[in-house]
Amino acid sequence: MNFAFYAMLIIVVTISSLGIAGIPGTATMSVSVVISGMGMGAYFPMIGAILAIDPILDMGRTMLNVNGAMTAAVAVDKSLKSNEKKDTKIA
Repeated sequence: MNFAFYAMLIIVVTISSLGIAGIPGTATMSVSVVISGMGMGAYFPMIGAILAIDPILDMGRTMLNVNGAMTAAVAVDKSLKSNEKKDTKIA
């Protein structure tokens, strides 16, 4: 595995991750796209092992997704409230 392989891997993973919705189990589809896109069809039967482990990992991904959405909502709310305070002081 050389630099070109890793560069292509980063590109394929980035493109496949853009299509992942916040739905449980979509990472498995992304893994199958990456395996196919990188020409590693011999490893495709290992998807069964990924399917066995994925529900455990999916709990962590879901937690991070929800945490990120809540953090973004709080940050936007605080930003808008600070803008409202500035507007009321001027008026």
